[in-house]
Amino acid sequence: MASAEAQQPNSLIWAARLAVAGPLLCITLVALLHVLESEVNDSDAVSEYALGDFGWLMNVAFFSGAAGIGALAFVLHRSLAHSRTAVVGIVLLSIAAVAWVLLGAGNIDPEGADATTHGLIHGIGFFLGLPTRLAAPLILAAAFRRDERWANYRRPTLALGIAALVAEVAGFSDLASVVTLRLSLGLWLVWIALTGARVLTRRHLPGGGARSAA
Repeated sequence: MASAEAQQPNSLIWAARLAVAGPLLCITLVALLHVLESEVNDSDAVSEYALGDFGWLMNVAFFSGAAGIGALAFVLHRSLAHSRTAVVGIVLLSIAAVAWVLLGAGNIDPEGADATTHGLIHGIGFFLGLPTRLAAPLILAAAFRRDERWANYRRPTLALGIAALVAEVAGFSDLASVVTLRLSLGLWLVWIALTGARVLTRRHLPGGGARSAA
């Protein structure tokens, strides 16, 4: 039987692959829903695609996104020096992954309809997922600076994190909200996929468990 040390790199590689594949599948499915359910394209919330004839695709998109986010949390736990900022960032990713499971498990209530249990589950997912996905890249950018294997990925992470935050604020300010809210979500998913891809290309394999100052 292979030792835990021998298995760890392989598990890390597969998790990194999932961190790439999950967000890319999510983006692909949402793009497809823009064609299949074009009547929803004017809505601020992509969650409303779940209410149409092809709504199950939106549920799959949320679950695939959750899988990718959770996989990235695992990857960073194994490959990033455990400073306090790293731990906070990984916890935020883990909460975001749970939030996306909730988003997929409960559909949003139609506008003006009575509240349902599904809608409540979706709402909890939204309120857990929004702040954690906006904060995680910014916190992890600080953690990357403290780990030489990740230091040169700090600026791309910070740039994508700030861009996603600005787009989200613009959306909530009703500034081209249909576009900007989707842009914020897309930037977040792209960052997840790029971070997973970085592990695959740079082979940031175990050795990240060492503690580092905050």
